[in-house]
Amino acid sequence: MKRILLIVGNGLSIDLWKYLGLDIDPSSPFSFEVPYSFDNAKKLLEELTRVRNLIESHPTLTDFEIIQDFITNYQKTDQKHKWIHCELRQYLSLAYSYANNNLLHSWKKGWRWEQWLRKYHGRIAGIVSFNYDLTIETVLEQSSFRYYRMGSSEEDDIIGIPIFKPHGSCDFDISGRFISMPPQSRLGNLTSLNDYVNNGRGRIEIVLKERLSEPRTESDIVLPFEFSPQTQLTWVRQGYEAVNKIAKTADSCIIIGISYQPCDRSEIDSIVDAVPINAEIQFIDPMRNVDLVTKLKMIHVKAKAVHPDEFLDYFT
Repeated sequence: MKRILLIVGNGLSIDLWKYLGLDIDPSSPFSFEVPYSFDNAKKLLEELTRVRNLIESHPTLTDFEIIQDFITNYQKTDQKHKWIHCELRQYLSLAYSYANNNLLHSWKKGWRWEQWLRKYHGRIAGIVSFNYDLTIETVLEQSSFRYYRMGSSEEDDIIGIPIFKPHGSCDFDISGRFISMPPQSRLGNLTSLNDYVNNGRGRIEIVLKERLSEPRTESDIVLPFEFSPQTQLTWVRQGYEAVNKIAKTADSCIIIGISYQPCDRSEIDSIVDAVPINAEIQFIDPMRNVDLVTKLKMIHVKAKAVHPDEFLDYFT
């Protein structure tokens, strides 16, 4: 049986949310009507004043362009920038948690990628997701398939498909055994890149679904257009080591909806380079990313770009 390594990006979420008819654009998180969890009369952006001011100072830019402009001018030693960075991470964690609740309320079977996963889940050796949202997790859950996230306490029960999310996830937080603070005070604290290690394993905590609307103690997610600062964290390093081992055993690598931004290329390349030279690699996206296709064809004779419609109709 062929072993498949699946690498997914934002394109997969866009396709699902279009199918569900959700009035939410994964590429426009600032447009989400995210409530403030401790006062239903307020929106989250009313509390995150630095993010709100950042948005208001760029009235002509898209959401991701605003973040890109911030990252371009980001100074790690500047206290103001550190606070904006921290608030952006908090906002994105809570915004995509809010979006996931909308996804669950609107769920209906029949999505084309759900059907594909149902057919081929037994062949999937591992999944790498660069999404903050829980698209891939939700589809697996709705199909009653088991999974676990690398670097989390779920890894203690390794049943099902391993999922590695090196850029973080909206339901990730620092372990309460390492840093603990009441939810009401979390937006007023500056935390970043604390490395919790337990018995030699890097560990992040999974936030329970009923608490996803509460602020995180530490939202270590990688911002769009940012070179990942998380590669220094133990759970991320160990995750890449484990994924590369999976990649070396893969007969097929399927890449779905990855933008292949310059800031992400070294991470994506490290996975693709580990895939055997004779394995089949397919890049699935309606828009042909020339840089990624060129990279894949340089190292894999069987690499090809495929439109989603063609792939889903004719995959063998």
